[in-house]
Amino acid sequence: MTQTSATTDPATAFAIALRALERIRGLGQVPDPPTFTVWFTYFQGHNPALNRDIEEVDPGALSRTRLTAIHDRHFATERHFGQLLSVGEALGAETRKVENVIRVASGSAAGYGIDLQSAADALDTGGADLSVSELIKSLVRSTDAIQQTNALLQAQLQQSEHQFRLLQENMETLRLESMTDPLTRLANRKYFDFSLGQATARAADDEAPESFSLAMVDIDRFKQFNDQFGHATGDDVLRLVAFALKNNVRTSDLVARYGGDEFAVLLPNAPLEDAMAVGDQIRKAVAERPLLRRATKEMLGHVTLSIGVAAWRPGETAESLLERADRLLYEAKANGRNCLVGAPVSAG
Repeated sequence: MTQTSATTDPATAFAIALRALERIRGLGQVPDPPTFTVWFTYFQGHNPALNRDIEEVDPGALSRTRLTAIHDRHFATERHFGQLLSVGEALGAETRKVENVIRVASGSAAGYGIDLQSAADALDTGGADLSVSELIKSLVRSTDAIQQTNALLQAQLQQSEHQFRLLQENMETLRLESMTDPLTRLANRKYFDFSLGQATARAADDEAPESFSLAMVDIDRFKQFNDQFGHATGDDVLRLVAFALKNNVRTSDLVARYGGDEFAVLLPNAPLEDAMAVGDQIRKAVAERPLLRRATKEMLGHVTLSIGVAAWRPGETAESLLERADRLLYEAKANGRNCLVGAPVSAG
């Protein structure tokens, strides 16, 4: 089971565990490791970010899929750290194998050099106890030995090369998983926060920074949709919006699931006007696409988006830019939804 934060008092730990189990039973779910870990941590109160993620979602919408996504968002680092540690240990073991064989090969080569030198000395002095025939036989034996050692070395190096390639692929898989939202396959919140911080830092360090923008995207009336059609269909809506986002942005843009039914799009080298054009293209693509229930092909209507777009201002922090884009998003909601707002918002 994934470890939760330490609780040293057994009575307190049991009480928290009982509350977690009661909540899971109340939701009609099974207390599998991710679900139990999320609720145990929630009642423990040691992870405010996890508690916010839980409380932002209507209790009826806390499906197992959503709880697993919350678990992965907050505990994936621990899981990936363990996997990376295993990969690191395997790399270390392979390295030691190669070092071992190289050490043996070096010893064999040194011994072979001594045999050659001894033979050369014996031939030079002409007083060797061994005949030329015996010297040749001795050198042949030494040559056979070093050839066998080299063959072993080559086989070990080939095997290790294969192992290193597999481990490299595992590392790449772990890297991708650690920055991906499991439901939508978009970038996750942690990777988005990192990327936004990097973009802000680069722009701040540049003497003539190129403008970049941020779009915050929210699905209109998503809770109401979930209540009416069910959470499985709600997850389909999230995937549909994710697909529309990925297919209506530039290759240089980063699309992330920010949390719940909110998404973020980071648009490098894009002034406000360009970013608004991309945002409106996304909005229209989603609004124009009919939503069908996959099992029955029943028409469920259309999904719409509200979008707020803000361009970075020189000297602005990532937090300030995110706050402005969020305010614009809520302004779009207040304007009747299914619209985009990108007008400048005064600081403060």
